[in-house]
Amino acid sequence: MIARAAIIAGLMAALAVAGAAIEPVPLPDPKIPGFHFPESEATIVNWVFNLGNGPAGDVAPQAFENIAGHGWGLWTAVTRETGQVYAGQRLRVFETWYTPDELAAQADAQPSPARPALPRRRARLRTLEQFDHERDTRRLALPASGAEDDQVIGFIKYDPTAADHILKQKLLSFGALGQLLQSGARQIPVFPPTALALKTVFQVMAAKSLVGGRYYLLKVWPGPPDTPQAWGPAKWPGGVWIDVRGGGGGQGQIDEAPAADGSTRTEATTYPLSSLINYRLTGDEAAAYNQDHAGADVSAGDYAILVAMHVAGREITRWTWQTFWWTPAPDTPPLPSSAANASLRPVQLQGAPRHYAMAFAYAMLSPDQPNVGGANVGLAGYAYNPWLEARFAPADLPDSVPGNAPGGQIVGNNYGTQTNCMSCHGRANYNPGRLATAPRYSGSRYVDLHDPQFAGTLQLDFVWSLATHAH
Repeated sequence: MIARAAIIAGLMAALAVAGAAIEPVPLPDPKIPGFHFPESEATIVNWVFNLGNGPAGDVAPQAFENIAGHGWGLWTAVTRETGQVYAGQRLRVFETWYTPDELAAQADAQPSPARPALPRRRARLRTLEQFDHERDTRRLALPASGAEDDQVIGFIKYDPTAADHILKQKLLSFGALGQLLQSGARQIPVFPPTALALKTVFQVMAAKSLVGGRYYLLKVWPGPPDTPQAWGPAKWPGGVWIDVRGGGGGQGQIDEAPAADGSTRTEATTYPLSSLINYRLTGDEAAAYNQDHAGADVSAGDYAILVAMHVAGREITRWTWQTFWWTPAPDTPPLPSSAANASLRPVQLQGAPRHYAMAFAYAMLSPDQPNVGGANVGLAGYAYNPWLEARFAPADLPDSVPGNAPGGQIVGNNYGTQTNCMSCHGRANYNPGRLATAPRYSGSRYVDLHDPQFAGTLQLDFVWSLATHAH
């Protein structure tokens, strides 16, 4: 048995190097006590209720532990290494999943596929725009505030059960979406409770950008600004140095005013490449990246580092939302995470994935409001990713409404650091008629799933990326 397993593993590695298909891996069980996936909707809704309604010192702390623990369990599972190898590099679970481009291509080739074809290779790193859905439905221009920051690149991924649902229901077809809308459907067929959707964010460390051929300057999230404003990576003052040769003794320290020539770098502000999830670009991947990004000049062997990831699961009607980003201080990350959140990382989470912070949104407001018939009252929940939403200004969040901050004060809730994954994705819709009244991006607020604003549109079960990639 051992010899046969070794032979099979060797064949898989050889095929992967040759560019053969990758076998998509279902979400594994990380063997964390108390973690279940999918968790029942009743259980999660009870956690949310207790978190927002339980008196201090009673059920609220346990509810916080349950929710944070569930988020860390998902992160542990999606980042686990598999037995598959591509170009000599071990693949993590999420790397084996499907991209919208792969599913769209298969939908074109087979109108009614029985199951998704196998992914061919790692996803092509593309510029990620949070407003792609609005560009593709031609309702709004791209946001102006994003122009000040470096391009955000990465890819969308769907787990095998989400991919199967998308193909069977033809959810990447404008024709099929249009038929649903014309037939009077209010929303698409909902995803199964096992469905997961990811948005990953990478930076490519081109050899020409390395100081001394080994050190890469990575900006570091300092936490939200005292005065609400667009707060993307270009405005973050500090950074750390990533050593591609594995050196560095950093334990949370930051180069507060880094010099581009590396003259401010110290051993304490340097971190090994192994502290980040990363992979090396193949020749084909480098060529594709250069084609998509003028002047990039990356080469085979350059590293792509994972700086952030959204993870959404359809375990409840409004999905669970957890977002992750790399931090030099994983035990004491700044808002929108916390030391209390970090303290709940399971022992099963080891290696580079343990160096990431998490924020979660399992409700729009606290106390929570019902899916239908609620009101925008209570304290806002802020859960955003520094690499994605923090750059947003009010013009990027046109459907925002004033409300209470987590501390109780009245605020506009119209900057990226005042957003909530659930509030924004709850407004996801397909709007072929370009209705000006259709829901758009918003800061943290209550969203009624029967809001009259959805009239004339097709709700997308919280998945904006369907409108982005449909054709």
